[in-house]
Amino acid sequence: MQLYLSSYEFSDFEISRKVTHFQRMKLDDRNVLKIEVESPLIGQKYGLFGNDIAIFYLVNRVDENAFVKLSKFPIDVHVLIVANPEINNPSSLEELQNIAWACLDDNKDDAKNHRIV
Repeated sequence: MQLYLSSYEFSDFEISRKVTHFQRMKLDDRNVLKIEVESPLIGQKYGLFGNDIAIFYLVNRVDENAFVKLSKFPIDVHVLIVANPEINNPSSLEELQNIAWACLDDNKDDAKNHRIV
């Protein structure tokens, strides 16, 4: 399954990013999708200085169970990153910072055109 992350509201995600790896996980009893993207985001804007950001944590904005099957797209998500670059495996949502709203799509065309349902 191929996934893409993009946003029509946040300029850092205007261009869709191809997801190269994803993992379902739970943080604070919330379904979270940990993703790695092909094109990293420059981390300086988020206080991460020379560290580019390729790993994001997605929390669903609407349907808490959307990550279980990944069958209906687009999925509206909050995009989070680690608040401290020394944290490799966050154990709670408090260790993350929200940086954007975006959509997760299952094809490049919808991600590029920011299809809204």
